[in-house]
Amino acid sequence: MGLWGEDLAFQLPDRLPELPKSLREGGDLEAQAIAQRLDVQGARSDADSLAKSLGLTKTTRFINLLEVGVLSNTETGRPRQRGWEVEVVLPIFDFGSARVARAERQYMQAVNRTVEAAIEARSEVREAYSSYRTAYDLAKHYRDEIVPLRKRISEEVLLRYNGMLVSVFELLADSREQVAAANGYIDSLREFWFAESDLQMALTGRGLK
Repeated sequence: MGLWGEDLAFQLPDRLPELPKSLREGGDLEAQAIAQRLDVQGARSDADSLAKSLGLTKTTRFINLLEVGVLSNTETGRPRQRGWEVEVVLPIFDFGSARVARAERQYMQAVNRTVEAAIEARSEVREAYSSYRTAYDLAKHYRDEIVPLRKRISEEVLLRYNGMLVSVFELLADSREQVAAANGYIDSLREFWFAESDLQMALTGRGLK
């Protein structure tokens, strides 16, 4: 893990954390990602810096990065504001009568790079959230349905064994099934926390190629 010095005292927990009581809501995650992802922020910063270096000041409209999937623009001087949508826009400038084709091309290339980063961010968040939701549902199913059911079955088999109605081999086979159910829950819980980590990285852009 690359630890040294005082960091060597780091210890892993004895067990995985339990499932959270509720699932993340996916409604604002794409907007959240666009507002805080490092790659999108970097592309927006490059476009802003280029606009300043080219002396562009007169804004004609905005491109809302949350709506780039349908290429919808906000034509007014103020962007829509709803939750994470605040300030997730790029201005399109009026290059004036003395338009410089090279300057316009450079700026629009920067805008397109930002739009591309936003589209990729939204796609990555949707994919990560889908995996997160599936992993949560599976782990919850194991916890609430499969493991309790296997426990009740094992209790019944033990009672039947004590009553000499089943053999020791059937008791051992049931024990293996109960252990398999418990291991299945642990595996599904581990996959959920992996999915949670992947979702966090998709929201911030950290660790993504």
